[in-house]
Amino acid sequence: MRGLSNTVLSGWIASVMLALPSSARQSDTGDDALRQIQALKQQMATMEARHDAEIAALRSEHGDKWLTQARALEVREFVKEMLADSETRTSLQGTGATAGWDKGFFLSSADGNFSLRFVGSMQTRYAYNYQPPENQVASGGDPIVVNEWGFEMRRVELEFLGHIIDPSWEYKVKLSFNSNNAVVQTGAGVQTTSNAAVLEDAYVRKDLGNGFGLRVGQFKSNYDFEETISGTALQFAERTLLNSYFSTKFIQAVQLEYRNDFVRVLANYNDGGGNRNVSAIGAEVNVEWATAGRVDWKLMGDWTQFREFTSWRSSDMAILLGGAYNWQRGGGSNAFNPNYVGNSDGINISYTGDANLRYDGFSLFGAVLGNTFYARPDGEASVTSLGAIVQGAYHLTDDLEVMARFEYLNVSGGTTSVAATPSAINAQRLNIYTVGANYYIDKNKVKLTADVGYVVGGILFTNGIYGQNIVGTDYRTDQTSGSTGQVVARAQLQFAF
Repeated sequence: MRGLSNTVLSGWIASVMLALPSSARQSDTGDDALRQIQALKQQMATMEARHDAEIAALRSEHGDKWLTQARALEVREFVKEMLADSETRTSLQGTGATAGWDKGFFLSSADGNFSLRFVGSMQTRYAYNYQPPENQVASGGDPIVVNEWGFEMRRVELEFLGHIIDPSWEYKVKLSFNSNNAVVQTGAGVQTTSNAAVLEDAYVRKDLGNGFGLRVGQFKSNYDFEETISGTALQFAERTLLNSYFSTKFIQAVQLEYRNDFVRVLANYNDGGGNRNVSAIGAEVNVEWATAGRVDWKLMGDWTQFREFTSWRSSDMAILLGGAYNWQRGGGSNAFNPNYVGNSDGINISYTGDANLRYDGFSLFGAVLGNTFYARPDGEASVTSLGAIVQGAYHLTDDLEVMARFEYLNVSGGTTSVAATPSAINAQRLNIYTVGANYYIDKNKVKLTADVGYVVGGILFTNGIYGQNIVGTDYRTDQTSGSTGQVVARAQLQFAF
């Protein structure tokens, strides 16, 4: 202590001396300053002596450990204060929580009995449609529009999913903002767009153990395989037109499920294909009864390989065979859409069989779909619809994929098309040929898609059997029988998080 004080004092004295002008250092004023410094130095020496005496007395009374004990007491008090603050903060979180990023942002309780995951996606699309003038019928003085084009947000989706109580209780809520929302012309001549969120998934699933599960709420019935694939995991910018024609889309139901390493079985009782988010009372669209089911048999590979259409390079061989049905009796009251076949008076039985192959950058998908609309009132003839899809793709590089698709639809037993009444039960036959490419920036999280489709034969329906509108595919309804030549071109950027 004394050595340190002397060193500091000597340095201070030296700095003071250097700060004085050279003339002052030799003057009387300089002598006075030196005398004052000497006096200060003497006072410092007296204080150091007194301090050393006090330290010696404390050591004599308590020994050398008194400083260590004092510091230990201070540390203990500090730790107590920190723990008290920590308890205050964690009490706001119940048992505490963790958060982070794992295929989406998540929150989870410390005991693992609660989790919430947040994911979303956006698809920005530029679409062009060419419909030959001979495929259209002018009405009400409106001009025939041959070319249409522009940007659209095809899908903007937000999902909240996780489990509660324990991991066996799963839940999911999904909201979608899509380009199907119509433009409304108000009485004042002001054009507005309805952009309300659409509720898609809203269900709870209980894992019953031994491969069994029970799902209750609103979800896809998984009738056709193409619809089971997420919109962010498609190969083409859009699903086939046949998907719009046959798909039951979202249902409200109770569903029993079973899955093991090789087989997946689903069976449900529902309120009719396409009746999404509809009230049970007063809606006037209810079916009398409806049931649907699906069986998938995995011959090779892993189940995760069939969550998307593409096959990544160096992936193992995977083969999946599947079949499904949807059977329902309509109630005959269609307040929303008179051409909504599934809810019309009569019985619809839809059926499908499909196959999937994935191997080392090559993927192949094929499906046959059918529907029979029978037991119609007043002895009306039954209507049979048959369709087929073949789709293949290959990765030229890890990031670049090329693909081609063929789809076919034939409807027999229905009426001849009338321009004013497009319908899924109009007699019609069409083929669509589509080619395209994907550039994967970060697999399906960020990718660019471009494709072009060409129609042979007319598209004589606006809504499918279960009410799915074709507007999301960017095709238009042809208004003359036997129409050919409609072209759709799409370019799309997808971003999923």
